[in-house]
Amino acid sequence: MGISSLIGVVVVLASCGPSPHSPSHASTTSIAPTTSSPVTTSTTTTTSVSGSGLAASSLQDLSWLSTTEGWALATQACATGSCARLAYTTDGGDQWQQLPDPPTAASRDCPLNGTTCVSGVRFATSMVGYLFGPSLLMTTDGGHTWQLQAGPLVETLTVADGVVFRVAYGHSGCPGPCQPTLQEAPFGSGTWQTLIGQLSTPDRSSLAQIVASGQDLLVAMYGSQAGPFSAQATVYRSTDVGGSWQLMSDPCAVQGPSGVEEDLIDLAGAPGGFFAGLCSPHVGTGSFVMTSTDGGSSWQKVGALPAGQILNELAAASSSTLAVSTGATSGAGPFTAQVFVSTDGGQRWTRAASDSQQITSMGVPAWLGFETSQVGRWIGDPHSVWTTDDGGNHWTQAPFP
Repeated sequence: MGISSLIGVVVVLASCGPSPHSPSHASTTSIAPTTSSPVTTSTTTTTSVSGSGLAASSLQDLSWLSTTEGWALATQACATGSCARLAYTTDGGDQWQQLPDPPTAASRDCPLNGTTCVSGVRFATSMVGYLFGPSLLMTTDGGHTWQLQAGPLVETLTVADGVVFRVAYGHSGCPGPCQPTLQEAPFGSGTWQTLIGQLSTPDRSSLAQIVASGQDLLVAMYGSQAGPFSAQATVYRSTDVGGSWQLMSDPCAVQGPSGVEEDLIDLAGAPGGFFAGLCSPHVGTGSFVMTSTDGGSSWQKVGALPAGQILNELAAASSSTLAVSTGATSGAGPFTAQVFVSTDGGQRWTRAASDSQQITSMGVPAWLGFETSQVGRWIGDPHSVWTTDDGGNHWTQAPFP
């Protein structure tokens, strides 16, 4: 994840079976938006109900419009299983105000069985926001009421340059989401235009992400690293805020020694057409970072990450300041979440913060992003938010709520 307005959110996408092979690393294919009719979503209003407090809730996701204004999506056990909680801050997270409960469940692993469930939150303005993955809800009053949107299920969603972009799919019976499409809509609109009618996906595709840097957009369709199957990503690139697209291959694909596959697993963006990609060997250890200074047209390997760490989250404050952290986890026993920062474009990395805890039934969430070149946030446990105001060199922990 990168600077707040540039963040791309990753959610699970199960495979529908064999997918087209990615083109060679050097090749690109020009793709124009389709002219099919927009998809219109429901405008039926669902009124939210006041919640029972945030004290027992577990953080899931964050969305920031500035260094002070932000929203937190949390989950809490309730009579129906897992209820969504939503909180709002205007002072950078020193204090959180609980908003009325959205009419949905919340979980990092939402069931794809028709249940209304979300795993991410994204606000485009102080009034217009979205809860998504796989259901989609929209608010136009700052999160006080939410409207459940009919139409496709949503894998991932981001906002850029006055437009909302989403990767969506029509059904989940392959099993899992089938035939993902890329769509856009103006802020606050329930009418979506299809840009790419069927996205190319790797075999056993499991993740998707949309990341923006100014006019440049990247859409990554990730492969599953579980098992012996190839996990090379497929990347779409636009230099005109979604007006046209090029189909590209995994920027990590040609970096490893012979016989060792290395795969793109996360993207981040910063202003000026800068992108960074987190690369992971399909087998073994040795993760590293690739960067692009030309909007994703070409990539360079910048340095290896600390050995012995399983690092899944990536953020870019600028072309020189990058951060990586451990990912979400579940299970039982002790766990230490960590964040590492580089201030020289990825050449050298320093551990900047760590958060040791016992894993509970709610698991440990993960979120990493920058609102400016200096201010960023990190979720390393379910009940606190870490903040940096000096470009990642120092982090302070504040409780949530």
